[in-house]
Amino acid sequence: MRIGIMDTALAATGPEQAFELASRAGAEGVELTYATNNEARLLARKGHAAQLTALDKPGGPHLASICLGMLNSRASLIGTDEQIAESKKTVESAISVAAEIGVSVLLVPFFGKNVIEVEKELQRAADSLLDLSEPAENAGVVLGVESTLNFDQQEFLLNHVGQTESVKMYVDTGNALARKVDFATGVRDLGPAGVAQVHLKDVKLTEGEPPNYDVQLGEGDVDFQAAVRALQAIGYDGWVILETPPGDDPITLAKRNLAFATELFETK
Repeated sequence: MRIGIMDTALAATGPEQAFELASRAGAEGVELTYATNNEARLLARKGHAAQLTALDKPGGPHLASICLGMLNSRASLIGTDEQIAESKKTVESAISVAAEIGVSVLLVPFFGKNVIEVEKELQRAADSLLDLSEPAENAGVVLGVESTLNFDQQEFLLNHVGQTESVKMYVDTGNALARKVDFATGVRDLGPAGVAQVHLKDVKLTEGEPPNYDVQLGEGDVDFQAAVRALQAIGYDGWVILETPPGDDPITLAKRNLAFATELFETK
């Protein structure tokens, strides 16, 4: 099990700063987020893969995964044919970059304006992922789907794309609890063939109020010990990425959360 951290948890602006701050925090890896369309255009720019490769230096943090956060800015993979076609080009560019630099997981999020809420959107998402599964499989890249889907909907999606290793679920401890989904049960149901990667995140739940994600690991209501037992039960041995709030002192908090996660996995 390797423990990394999202660039957002470090309040990093750009890949260079993300690697620098991850190194200062002592993280083994970093997940880079392409949050805007302008940032996503870098994925199609010649030389971008080489730039990322140069940052992944021996002895320093590795590039664990790439998050296509800009997909949440519109109905990217569930909307109109035009929106889906354009978004699939972006994902295909990301697949090429990931394959070139040896990153195995692309986080494909379905939140914001890309959230799946009705049957038609679920079908469109499944069709989009089916189309993307072939280039991903050919490149040796896994599309990690992070969403608000329940177990039955996840099963539908995975069944729709068929027998492929290129589409799996990106599971998140905090999101699961906020949706009143049992993370441990979900992980065991997905099994080793269904989990792409893991976000470690806490959340504080208060009756009548929205979920509060502005808490550090261990300060909310997530049962992390149960989560770790479930991951170990299915033999998961990939990256665990901290998606924690940066606060006013990102490095200090990152060190604190990395120590929490390290102890958690070492003692289970």
